[in-house]
Amino acid sequence: MHRFFTAPENITDDKVILRGTDVPHIRTVLRLKRGDRIQVLDGRGNCYTVNLTTVGRNRIESTIFLKEDASNCESPLKICLGQGIVKGTGFDGIVRKSVELGIDKVVPVSASRCISKLSQQDAAKKIDRWSRIAREASKQCGRSRVPDIGPKSTTVKDFCFVNRESDLKLIFWEEELSLRIKDLLHNNQLNSVAILIGPEGGFSSKEVEVSRKYGFQSVSLGPRLLRTDTAPLAAISILQNRWGDL
Repeated sequence: MHRFFTAPENITDDKVILRGTDVPHIRTVLRLKRGDRIQVLDGRGNCYTVNLTTVGRNRIESTIFLKEDASNCESPLKICLGQGIVKGTGFDGIVRKSVELGIDKVVPVSASRCISKLSQQDAAKKIDRWSRIAREASKQCGRSRVPDIGPKSTTVKDFCFVNRESDLKLIFWEEELSLRIKDLLHNNQLNSVAILIGPEGGFSSKEVEVSRKYGFQSVSLGPRLLRTDTAPLAAISILQNRWGDL
């Protein structure tokens, strides 16, 4: 069954309204009509199975057939990924796969060795694109909420400051030779993790030192050098397996 997201204010006791880009997709691409059934999520863990009643050009109205709790598809571990900006469309795939793995938030990080530099205008367009990718990935993999993207690109220092209260804080660095995730002494359940993954050129030693001032630990992902679009997926998978729901 096709799934869509809508804001909670578009849901009343017995009616759900859809607006925006979902309307032409339902109307002209899927060619759904009055009487057809879809599922709508409110981003708060609720899933509504609804019957379409009005398929208009600007809005779609429906009546609620069934309300279910869909929060069990969200990981108990809230992972915030600070990802170094990569060239081309590489960031698209990182967002898409991270959403599938249960990420809570993705923040683009403008590190000193980033090949691609985003202006304020470019960053706004890119974040809007990555937000749409996160939304579509959430639909595809059956999540009950759409992870946050951004809201803007940030520096390593600012990312570390904002996430300084996370239960676990990690910066993955190719020059770290001894410490890995399995060596961390956290046997109890964690609620939140903040991780930093560098761009193609990795992090500078200065950026690693800055992160340590905010309680981040530098860790290795093993003896092989991983691409920047592979490293976050490996890190998220390991964390989800140990403290999450994989």
